Amino acid sequence: MSYQALYRKYRPATFDDVCGQNVTVKILKNSIIKNKISHAYLFYGPRGTGKTSIAKIFARSVNCLNPKDGNQCCTCDNCLLSTSNECVDIIEIDAASNNGVDEIRELKSKITFVPSSLKYKVYIIDEVHMLSTGAFNALLKTLEEPPEYVIFILATTEFSKVPTTIVSRCQTLEFKKISDQDIVNRLDYISKQENISIDESSLFEIAKCSNGGLRDSIGLLEKVSSYSDNIDVDTIRLVTGNISIDERNEFIKYLDNNDVNSIINKINEYSNKGIDLSKFIKDLLEYYANQYKDNNNTNICLIIKKLDSIYSDMLKSENPKLILEVSILNIFSTNNGNIVPEVNNIKLVVENKTSLTNNKPVEENKTVSNNTNSNKTSSINLDFINRRVYNTISKADKALIKNIRNSWNNISDLAFDENYGNVSRLLVSDINAAVASDEYIVLVSKLEGLKEQLNNDLVSVEKILNLIFNNNYKAICITEKEWNNYIELYKKDNSLFVYEQETEVINNNTNKKNLKEKAKDLFED
Repeated sequence: MSYQALYRKYRPATFDDVCGQNVTVKILKNSIIKNKISHAYLFYGPRGTGKTSIAKIFARSVNCLNPKDGNQCCTCDNCLLSTSNECVDIIEIDAASNNGVDEIRELKSKITFVPSSLKYKVYIIDEVHMLSTGAFNALLKTLEEPPEYVIFILATTEFSKVPTTIVSRCQTLEFKKISDQDIVNRLDYISKQENISIDESSLFEIAKCSNGGLRDSIGLLEKVSSYSDNIDVDTIRLVTGNISIDERNEFIKYLDNNDVNSIINKINEYSNKGIDLSKFIKDLLEYYANQYKDNNNTNICLIIKKLDSIYSDMLKSENPKLILEVSILNIFSTNNGNIVPEVNNIKLVVENKTSLTNNKPVEENKTVSNNTNSNKTSSINLDFINRRVYNTISKADKALIKNIRNSWNNISDLAFDENYGNVSRLLVSDINAAVASDEYIVLVSKLEGLKEQLNNDLVSVEKILNLIFNNNYKAICITEKEWNNYIELYKKDNSLFVYEQETEVINNNTNKKNLKEKAKDLFED
């Protein structure tokens, strides 16, 4: 007999074998016990949580001649037939590969035929959200008034993509992510049946990696058992592309000691080893979250917030390694070499959204310090941003911006420059040049955090642009959302976009940087 994958071998055969979907199982069993069977069901939830397995169990149970507490008896003729390859009354359709109108029309033409052997004809349509609009429309009428001997079970991982007209004609049942403890219990049973030697902590590590999906966790158990006979947590981390516990603890020490050089070196080392850096940051988040549960420490809370922000930015970026490096460097450079600033210097940002009708498409940020003696204000104010954008658009040069975009990657030549390396890496990560004139340039970022970092160091940004493009550009960075708002405003009233001489300065910090740059130019030694 050929080898069978563990997730298939241990697929539940009855409702009592199902793991972690107690509410759904009870609803379906009671519908059989009370003979209140709906003509159409919609199962939705994450992958690997039992949707198709339970659909098959339900299809066999409603056809059982002697059901017991809603479960199939597994011994009657119908039960034996329904589990055989010869059964033609339980039809499984993969909507991912059979998603056209013709397939649904063929289905409709066969529905009129009564079951050949069983009580009900059950159609299980998996990944139903993949059906085309025409196919959904063709299915609609049949789904609303099927013959009394037909039951539809639709399954999907993308509930939002199923038309509401379809949803309203089905009894919907949500499948939840399976808890780590339920997954561990099932894996423990399978391990004992398969003589796989594994301890409980390793089972929990597998459960954590599977993110609530039992099928994925069984697949991972099978993979690590093929890799090694001696399974421990580090074995699982190696197979899944995570660093070991010892390596993680070493990295945490670097964070605690504010050792930025070692941190950057380790990030490069992990990347060269093929470690998924976003998984690594997620692992750090879980570590600090557990630490915070045991000790409600303010510093740990701040670290969690910083790491969560970095993790979010990494998921959105095409170059997560660069985002991680730049974010780490920025944290240390803005907090006097510490990953966590002094509590008295924590800044609270209050957003005051301004509508387009006020001709201010950018959200104004006012920085308020919880130190009552502080006189610090926001580095960039709304009027300054608007003036630079208006001035750029008023004298925009299409040919110029095209040339800038074509040469934008040249900024990476300064990526390891002692003075401008950090900002250069920011500019070539998720930053695009949106519009330019002879005097100004507007940069657009997908990430709010990158926008703020660049605007807080415009002197360096402008110096880099000068070095690369040989032009003393005045720059400003905005988000994609803000840029789209400017475009909409321009379409409504382009008379607002007139050129005016700048009269404002950025802030005291930028003035100091300007003075510092001028001093360098005057007194190079």
